[in-house]
Amino acid sequence: MLLYTEKQLDKAYRIDCKARTLSNEPWVIREDFRPLYENLLEAYMIAYSEDDILGADIPEYLINSVNDLLESTITLDT
Repeated sequence: MLLYTEKQLDKAYRIDCKARTLSNEPWVIREDFRPLYENLLEAYMIAYSEDDILGADIPEYLINSVNDLLESTITLDT
């Protein structure tokens, strides 16, 4: 189970929307973004975790890393 706040999800969603706008790509609705965000968070947690932290609160540095990734490297398959 991943524990994150709705505020963290909203921030990441706004970043994603901005990146999509700059790439001239359509936005996804917020609830369709949620599983994308969760998958990305889980991948980061697994990659950066020395201990099993799944099920714990997500560390702020991982949230920031995911947001940075969304902001700088969004690529869409068309």
